[in-house]
Amino acid sequence: MRRKWGTGVVSAGAGRPGRRGAASVLAALLLSAAIGRAETFDAGLREAVHRIPVPAADASIVVTTFRPQGGGPFPWVVVSHGTATSIEANRAIGRVRYAGVAREWVRRGYAVVVPVRRGYGASGGERLGDAYGGCSRPDFRRAGEGAALDLLAAVEWAKSHADLDPKRWLLAGQSAGGFASVYTASKRPPGLAAVLAFSMGRGGNPDTRPGEPCAADRLAGVFEDIAPKIAVPVLWFYAENDEYIGPRVQGIWFESFRKAGGRGELAVIPPFPARRGHGVFPSAAGRPIWTAAVAAFFKSQGIDLPF
Repeated sequence: MRRKWGTGVVSAGAGRPGRRGAASVLAALLLSAAIGRAETFDAGLREAVHRIPVPAADASIVVTTFRPQGGGPFPWVVVSHGTATSIEANRAIGRVRYAGVAREWVRRGYAVVVPVRRGYGASGGERLGDAYGGCSRPDFRRAGEGAALDLLAAVEWAKSHADLDPKRWLLAGQSAGGFASVYTASKRPPGLAAVLAFSMGRGGNPDTRPGEPCAADRLAGVFEDIAPKIAVPVLWFYAENDEYIGPRVQGIWFESFRKAGGRGELAVIPPFPARRGHGVFPSAAGRPIWTAAVAAFFKSQGIDLPF
């Protein structure tokens, strides 16, 4: 369906609270010292930072969490960040927080889990875990598999906490994080209710290819392949003037997904000023727009979660 829209605590390890070993406590203290010198935490959102293992990659990543007041169990959402057009910019993103986005979810009763994928910012690593190579021969499946390792590790870690409901959670992401979320959904993790993909895609560069990401047809093939494996509805959300992922490509990707059996909606809003149309989800001005789209999506798809 196509829809048109108008305009302080730091920890480490994967166990339940109170079950960490001495090594995890030491790791938590070291992580706290490293991050706490440069940042403060939002106590009102119960913000916390953790370093968690990614066993399948023999690595670890940094995760920021936000929680409502109370003991839960809360529904929760994994929010995934995008990818910059240079390796230097990806190294410099630090600890991704999306605090404004998190506030919208927390005030609706959700906990929020924000992982930094391998190779990016605070997580570090020799290479990006979700790299697809160059535009001449991109391997988008490799990128999806790499991102899924990190997101599934974050999901399993979240499920180890008694205040997060393992049967009521979502995947959401911006740009490359949206692609990571959709691809991870093809693994059918239990308890997933829906995917929210904002400005979703890979290969975009508004300076060299405005509106036309590289190898768009090849990525359409990936969506066609994984669509039958995704058991939950997906919201595809874009602005008309997105210079990373233009209207032509938005339609091609969504139709490839839909015709292959994917379930969901394509929501396209009028031109939006932030980040050349690519910044609706992370920007303050975009929050009333994407939250309205999510509320309508939940209703139309019969998603039994509050919003």
